[in-house]
Amino acid sequence: MKNLITLLALFTSILSFGQSKAPYHEIWNSLLKKHVSVQGKVNYKGFISDSVQLNKYLKNLSENKPDEMSWSTNEQKAYWINAYNAFTVKLITQYYPIKSINDIGGKIKIPNEKTVWDIKFIKIGTNNFSLND
Repeated sequence: MKNLITLLALFTSILSFGQSKAPYHEIWNSLLKKHVSVQGKVNYKGFISDSVQLNKYLKNLSENKPDEMSWSTNEQKAYWINAYNAFTVKLITQYYPIKSINDIGGKIKIPNEKTVWDIKFIKIGTNNFSLND
């Protein structure tokens, strides 16, 4: 029986070797609870003060791109929704204070991009994405 358990454990680890696990979203959830009101108002100054945590979460997303083979559909959806929102908050905090995300286009020169939505600033794995992607 002990050999069977050992063999199953070895087999499971071989199957999971190389497959990435969906990242945990606890950091992001904690930041949202702390810096977004129940009415949906975002406290960008709060996100700026917690930039270490936000950057840690974004790094985790960047280094753990979705694995369509091992992640469930819901894990993939949660990843992309959270990535979109977290990277958007990061972009806004970089140019804060602004009244609208569209104001960022007036603060920086956007080469080859038409709008702030076209800036390829989101790094996932080896690819760069824009909010339009």
